[in-house]
Amino acid sequence: MFMKKRALWRGLTTLFTFIFSLTIIIGVVAESYKATIDTALGTLSEKFVSENTEDDPLYDKFQPSAEVLNEDGTGNSHALIQKAIDLNRQQAAEGAVLLKNNNADGQGLPLAGNSQVTLFGIRSHVSLLGSSFGVKAQGPYISLEQALTQNKTDFKNTIAYTLNNNFATGEVTRGATLDSWSGDEFEFEGAGFTVNPVMTAVYDKLNETYLHSENETPSAEYDPGEPSAAEIKAVNSDYAASFAEYGDAAIVVISRPSAESKDYLPGGVVDGLGAEEPLQLTANERDTIEMAKKCSDNVIVLLNSANAVEIGDLKNDPEIDSILWIGFPGCYGMLGVSDILCGRTSPSGALPDIYATYNMSAPAMQNMGNFQYENGAEMLTRGAGQTGGTTGNYLIEAEGIYVGYRYYETRYYDSVFGNGNAGSPVGAYASSAEWDYDKEVAYGFGYGLSYTDFTQEFEGEPEFNVSTDPVTGVCDATAVFHVKVTNTGDMAGKSIVQIYGQAPYTEGGVEKSAVQLLNFGKTDTLKPGESQVVSVEVDLQYIASYDNTYDNGDGTVGTYILDPGTYYFAMGNGAHDALNHMMARQGADPESLSGESNSAMAYEHKITEDFISSTAFSVSKTGEKISNQLDYADWNYFQPGEVTYLSRTDWAGTYPKSYTDMTLVNEELINLLNGDYYTIQTDDDTSGITWGKDSNLMFYEMYGTDFDDAKWQELLDKMTLEEAQYLATFGGPSIPGVSSIGTVETYMTENAGNGVAVNLNASKDTGAPWSISASDPNGNWHPEVFANAPLVAASFNQDLYKEVGSFIGEEALFTGIPILWGPGLNTHRHAYNGRNGEYYSEDPVLSGSAAMEFAIGALDYGLIAAPKHFAFNDQETNRSGVAPYMLEQRAREVELRAYQIAFEATKYDTEEVDAGMRGLMISFSKIGPVECTASYELMTEILKEEWGFKGYAVTDIYDDTDIYGAVLASGTTCFDTRGISGFYGATTLENCSTFATQVDGSKVSAQLLSGDARLQNAVKDSCHNILYAFSQSSLMNRYNSTTHIEQTMTWWRMAYMAAIAAFGILLLASGALYVVSSKRKEREVS
Repeated sequence: MFMKKRALWRGLTTLFTFIFSLTIIIGVVAESYKATIDTALGTLSEKFVSENTEDDPLYDKFQPSAEVLNEDGTGNSHALIQKAIDLNRQQAAEGAVLLKNNNADGQGLPLAGNSQVTLFGIRSHVSLLGSSFGVKAQGPYISLEQALTQNKTDFKNTIAYTLNNNFATGEVTRGATLDSWSGDEFEFEGAGFTVNPVMTAVYDKLNETYLHSENETPSAEYDPGEPSAAEIKAVNSDYAASFAEYGDAAIVVISRPSAESKDYLPGGVVDGLGAEEPLQLTANERDTIEMAKKCSDNVIVLLNSANAVEIGDLKNDPEIDSILWIGFPGCYGMLGVSDILCGRTSPSGALPDIYATYNMSAPAMQNMGNFQYENGAEMLTRGAGQTGGTTGNYLIEAEGIYVGYRYYETRYYDSVFGNGNAGSPVGAYASSAEWDYDKEVAYGFGYGLSYTDFTQEFEGEPEFNVSTDPVTGVCDATAVFHVKVTNTGDMAGKSIVQIYGQAPYTEGGVEKSAVQLLNFGKTDTLKPGESQVVSVEVDLQYIASYDNTYDNGDGTVGTYILDPGTYYFAMGNGAHDALNHMMARQGADPESLSGESNSAMAYEHKITEDFISSTAFSVSKTGEKISNQLDYADWNYFQPGEVTYLSRTDWAGTYPKSYTDMTLVNEELINLLNGDYYTIQTDDDTSGITWGKDSNLMFYEMYGTDFDDAKWQELLDKMTLEEAQYLATFGGPSIPGVSSIGTVETYMTENAGNGVAVNLNASKDTGAPWSISASDPNGNWHPEVFANAPLVAASFNQDLYKEVGSFIGEEALFTGIPILWGPGLNTHRHAYNGRNGEYYSEDPVLSGSAAMEFAIGALDYGLIAAPKHFAFNDQETNRSGVAPYMLEQRAREVELRAYQIAFEATKYDTEEVDAGMRGLMISFSKIGPVECTASYELMTEILKEEWGFKGYAVTDIYDDTDIYGAVLASGTTCFDTRGISGFYGATTLENCSTFATQVDGSKVSAQLLSGDARLQNAVKDSCHNILYAFSQSSLMNRYNSTTHIEQTMTWWRMAYMAAIAAFGILLLASGALYVVSSKRKEREVS
């Protein structure tokens, strides 16, 4: 009997020892992954604690404006939402562009306030408000129908929908952006129209099948999903009988979506739709317009698209009275559209992109899409990595600087003056015998009409100011143009003042656009007869040209030059209008010009070496000498003579061909494509690099400290190498805490540029006095509500750009977000880029100005704006690692200039403040064969040294985790691994699966940097930049001398602790019984 019990207790003791040990291991692992577990289960295992004291108060550094707070300082959700509605309304009212308006016979726009109208097109019922992935309009929203007819909403029936992409499976599903809405009612002033209920009901029924949503995506074979007349008739055979009662106007909505991950492609349209290209109107869309003509003699077309739709036929159709481009107006922008339609507001926007008759006529379209190296499979060995690699894909951007209007306007200029074979039919799509601007272009960049008339005239002479620092060589050269604007019409309105420039071009010399935007301003609302002088300051560095071949005399090549000669400046209704004025001043025959011209609206200025040095801009604003950094961006650098770039010398002979099946021959090129950027060292002398030094300095003390303050070195030296490496590695939607300097893990980022992607009642900083509670009826409101970037840009209103940035900064205070991955700042290379809705424009000055103002406004409330995707994200096709090849002139004058303007922010620089953006997201793309994330020349030489960037520069999600050392060495400050709370959460580099195997076969570890001095210094610099950025942000609201972490007892902690305790007791019990039984056995034997 005792033998059996003894065996039982021994067995149970062994079992309980195993289970007890296992529960301890589970507990250790759970604690190691506590951030990931908390994220997955919605628990909170650590609590960030700061105490508000009289001597050391919290939340005193950045606060929302009084108008969105209650008297006691708590948040007023109703006021915040109302402010968003009003601001989004203004965005659309000022950004929408009136392209055509034939109102001579009482038709066209504006419509009378009591008009009875019919809406046509299924998109009049389900308009696009945002993009399906990246910049959604999350709502709730006010529809076009509501804006035209109602004066209040409870939002219950207007929850936005979106299409969601599963990148792993390719599946696209439709879902609501909000679970529900039960908040306040909001009042607004609608247009006062009556809308045909019959057609509204028809489209409502049809959408039960079509399932259109307010946020959608393009596709490789696109179908806009416009119902046919037969489908409409099948729903209501007598629909046309309603037209007579609702025939004051027929409003047709034409839409095209824009989104991350998907482009439109040449020829990419579903067969049988009656269109050859995806941005052409389909047969059903044309039939819908014909149906509208039968309904009313007054046909208005609304273009609901961020990508340039081909509308040459609509422009020339006498039966179409008005065309109004509305972009993606956001959740409340339809109110601004209705203001224009009813005449409450006169339109004052201007196009951010040129509208060609055929988009394929852009030379960039010759090299757009999927291009693979002919021998890539044989030569390229780099693995796919986390994001799915496209090392074998490339683009030859042979159009050079001639992107968007620069191509069309420069070729037009040369064709008028008979230069460079510009009149050749090569590259002509709408023309036949010769290239004809009037046929190739529907509407030019910067063009827009108003309901009233304005005159613009120079007020006195421009003021040219040039000064050069004798020590640094930095040149500050500006020209201020004073323009008197007078409203000569009979309606109040605003007018944009656009200043363009032209540098002298020499055949065979540096390529130069015949016209380029230099800066702009906008009037206040002017009543009839009122005037205002608008002063526009131009930075002359943006009329300088980058010469790739210039000999700097110091062993370097390439810099910015100002060729001596006559420079022309002009104002006008867009680039084409301004160019015509310049050409008139140059003596062009008015009969040869396309459009009107007035030499009085142009100004010429002779630039000589005595006035300003031809190399005045060879030194950056930071005092850095500028020279070529991106030679490897040019395919010909590796394999000379294989690519011809477009040149004004011979438009016909250099017009781009499609560079298919490029063959890799050069060994350096192949090695770079294989990720051979940096070899981690193992035996450097690192004794001079200090880690873990004793200090009492803590992070909370660094608020507002200058980047160069000596205290930063003390703080950085206090960190251990392991802490610093961890901070410089795990980024994204959270950053890890560093115990030695008193920082805690912080959820910090959201991915958007049109608002903050966190519901009001889901704040990441619930300790803020203005934080909205879960019980607030408006708590489910989602702040991503604003217009898309092109519509924002189209307002040409810098004050409005800043105001929107400021408001989103306030949103961020309510939601506890100190940094925002936005706005999008890449250039529209062509109309087919799926992400054009997220980027402002084809023009870098317009884009850079919009982003700069946004960032300055946001930082007023402690929000760091981090634009994306730096740089060269010129298409979504093969975006993960595609290699775009181009000349450095193209890189600097087009893509990079927008970022330069935003980061330098010279408009806001003072002796005390170095303005500019403090954050950045890097693109998936390469520049030439080098990943942007790993390009020291891009990330350090240009971004930091030339432009003076100081801040948090992070990779895009999981990008280039197989070249860890190279990315750190380049100057990139952090990887977006989704932080330590993300999909691959971890507490050590070794157990983070994001960093699996490097291109050299090594593994990422905490010991990886122990013998590499450069990488240790790079990591220290990364931490400096990261911590500096956040020390300037609203994150500092939460920190003071009391800040610490408290552990909380979550249910999963209780579970594993209870299991440890239970099995520990069972182990002790079984062990004791085993001992007792063993002793009894011993006594029996004795």
